[in-house]
Amino acid sequence: MAPEFAASPAKDRAVEVLTVVLFTLAAAAVQLALIGNNSFTGDEQVTLLFLRADWSELWGRLWGADTHRPYYYMLLKAWSEVFGESRFALRSLGALLHAASLPFVWVLARRLGGRRAAVWALAFSVLSPLAIFYGRDIRNYPLVTFSIFGSLAALSALAAAERAGAAALPARRRMLLWAGVTLGAASAFYAHSISVLYPILVCLWALGSAGTGLVSWRFVGQLVLAGLALALISVPAVLPMLHHAETTLKEFWIPLTTPGRLVSQMRDAYPYPAPLLPVVLGLLGLGLWRLRGSGAAGLLIPAMVIGQPVALALLGLVEPVFITRAMVWPAMLSSVLLGLGLAGLPGQRLRLGVAALVLLAQALVARLDYVPHYQPSEPERLAVFFDRIDPAETDLILGRQNVEHTLRWDYPALFDGPVFAFNKGDEKIIYDAANRSVRMLRAEADALPLTRPYFLIVRQIRPPAPPGDEVTPALARIAARGRLVAQAEGRWWTAELYKRTDPP
Repeated sequence: MAPEFAASPAKDRAVEVLTVVLFTLAAAAVQLALIGNNSFTGDEQVTLLFLRADWSELWGRLWGADTHRPYYYMLLKAWSEVFGESRFALRSLGALLHAASLPFVWVLARRLGGRRAAVWALAFSVLSPLAIFYGRDIRNYPLVTFSIFGSLAALSALAAAERAGAAALPARRRMLLWAGVTLGAASAFYAHSISVLYPILVCLWALGSAGTGLVSWRFVGQLVLAGLALALISVPAVLPMLHHAETTLKEFWIPLTTPGRLVSQMRDAYPYPAPLLPVVLGLLGLGLWRLRGSGAAGLLIPAMVIGQPVALALLGLVEPVFITRAMVWPAMLSSVLLGLGLAGLPGQRLRLGVAALVLLAQALVARLDYVPHYQPSEPERLAVFFDRIDPAETDLILGRQNVEHTLRWDYPALFDGPVFAFNKGDEKIIYDAANRSVRMLRAEADALPLTRPYFLIVRQIRPPAPPGDEVTPALARIAARGRLVAQAEGRWWTAELYKRTDPP
């Protein structure tokens, strides 16, 4: 009988590993399904700007150009050099990072609620609404989630060891875990500046835990050392962040923090259908209740899931930063609470029924992110027109600088020569350094230095285009310097090719 009992723990570990692998593969499959079926949109187009930059530019003049360091852009650029620049290839990096976060979900839920809770936490993580929505974009949010989850998994192991006694972890493993806490936090901060809140939340959690006797002050001292190491690692990212906090943030497009906005953004963070929302909230509440008595490791989860939006709301009283996308990782982390809550329900039938309702709610939300047929980008809608343009003979003029994003991605040759751009109210956009176009003031339109036989004007004609009286008069004065020879109109843009008639 002894050999059978000896083999059981190994068999259990094999089953657990297989479970994590299967759910991780399921998450990857869910993310990758139809991932190329919509054109690059919104903030993805900003990523394309940086992806077109040289490596030397990303390390140099573009290091402080965006509100976040180009750490994610560098990873994506390296990824694209191996797997190509198709929509599927570029988006797959974020999708796989989301999937790779699931083993950390297992570690957290398994430690706090056992195997059953961990399995349900994985199931709910696969269809976590914000994780799907932002995991399928070429933006930095999946990298933030992966980094913070790794840091949390290491931190929860250290907190659990505190409860078990100082000798519960060998010194070498303890050092490795502290390194994981620090490097995960640094990775998140380099990926997204708002991740500066994560170490602050950790510090508040540690002080509260030490004050109530859940961890020792020696543990807090070790955390301080890890924080000093984090601060040292983060120095190259801190100065640009402070610069943007003093400049960009004051002119950012996030509305002021009001009670109505707090409610709407939280509703977007948990965008479940109204009839099923009480089930989800009730399960989250039960999960929180089940954490009582779980020690500091258990308090770590609500400190993040609740602490992040609270910190954003408090910060929003000074600067408007409360926005749904900043809650991607705590919203996905709430899957741990859902798993804990479900595992605490009595009876298998009740558990399966409630789980079916939550998964149905998630599936209904996720359905909107799966576009069945490809939707072309605006440059693709006007491809027949742009393909006729000779870049060597044409100056390019953009009615608004953000037109450059996708146009430069699809037609980079148009940007080899002189490129000029206007903006609403003559405002300089945040990532201006990543543009090839030279920003012009509307009053300077008459002095625009045209040097080639033709010039091409590309402008937006629908929102978020500026009102007609902002840029149109300046473009009209430029157009008067030539004769219209060809034009095309798409869904959002219009393109006009002129032959110059003014003297060179």
